[in-house]
Amino acid sequence: MRRPMMLIAAILAGLLVTACGSSGHPADPPASVAAVAGDGIVTVSWPTTSGVEYWLFYANSPSISTSNWTAIPGSRSILNAVSPYVVTGLTNGAVYSFTVNGRTNGGPGGEGSPSVSAIPRLAGTATASLPAPWTAGTALGADTMRGLMLGTQFVAVGANGAMYSSTDATNWVALNSGVAANLNAAVHSGVYMAAGDGGAMLHSTDAISWTPRNTGTANNLYAIAANSARIVAVGAKGTIVTSSDGITWAAAAESATANDLYAVTAFGSLWIAVGANGTMVTSSDGSTWKSVASNAALDLKGIAHGTSSATGALIFVAVGASGALVTSPDAATWTAQPAIGANTLSAVTYGTQFIAVGANGSIFTSTDGTTWVGQPSTTNSDLNAIVHAPYGYSVVGAAGVNLLAK
Repeated sequence: MRRPMMLIAAILAGLLVTACGSSGHPADPPASVAAVAGDGIVTVSWPTTSGVEYWLFYANSPSISTSNWTAIPGSRSILNAVSPYVVTGLTNGAVYSFTVNGRTNGGPGGEGSPSVSAIPRLAGTATASLPAPWTAGTALGADTMRGLMLGTQFVAVGANGAMYSSTDATNWVALNSGVAANLNAAVHSGVYMAAGDGGAMLHSTDAISWTPRNTGTANNLYAIAANSARIVAVGAKGTIVTSSDGITWAAAAESATANDLYAVTAFGSLWIAVGANGTMVTSSDGSTWKSVASNAALDLKGIAHGTSSATGALIFVAVGASGALVTSPDAATWTAQPAIGANTLSAVTYGTQFIAVGANGSIFTSTDGTTWVGQPSTTNSDLNAIVHAPYGYSVVGAAGVNLLAK
């Protein structure tokens, strides 16, 4: 199927580049084309002229032209491309080249612009060309932000009921949560949920209007997660509450611990929660939990799962106090790894790589879950929550600090 599709694309492009017989004409190539690399993307931009229809050609190659692009394996063309155009689905570390040409009134395509190239790279990792990958945004008030989620927009929550939303993790707007309790965690599962002290739980369908929900507990809730069927919140004294819709909540049938639980995640139908003194519990339904040996003695504050670049296999990662790190291939057998620095790590996530954040502005990245690299941070404030967004990461923390890596 791929060869016929490429043949069709080549024929169409050939018509654009060389076709005659219409009232249109070739257009001059753009005076300049810029290609800016991101995480798995390149943003291509050029000055445009009214009435000109542009085509963008690109390939995993050091160079490209409108005459040789069909001979380059995997090359692509974009009809009616509009500047700036974001090319997605690219491989980090690979060289991609780009050229743009144009036409008027459906005429033949003109000469292509000189080839430009860019190399997509992991967001959040410093490189020679991007030594400072994290950008600090305007503080989200003075309160400590403790939780962060992404639905159709970002929502950050924190101390004293503080709540902010953003469409780009750069420009934030204060929201009225309607509560004064500390909000410690947030998740989006088709609806927006925020959990906090005293068993507080807020529910919203639009991230604007929030409704309190009764969780049936007065214990603090420190973390919340969701899969396709259930939402689970965990907290003080081994508290675990569950819901299928975010509205009606019930206590778990068995929590398997009386220790504080600080983080929870879902992998399909498998649930994992971690907490004080290396506590770890798992569940296949979110309601009945069993204890698992984490081989960690320190508090575990964050947990995530992703793909190891070294093996291509699934790996689970939990982080915590004094840089504690434990990993597992199956969430059943865990191995203690060398500490990631000396600071407490409060959260970890996986997008295109693992990123852990914590005290004193700590940021560490890993592509395999076991080998970690410290990254330059723009703050000394504690970082408490991180979320992976398309082509980047957003982080919030103490005194309203927020960082963004693209």
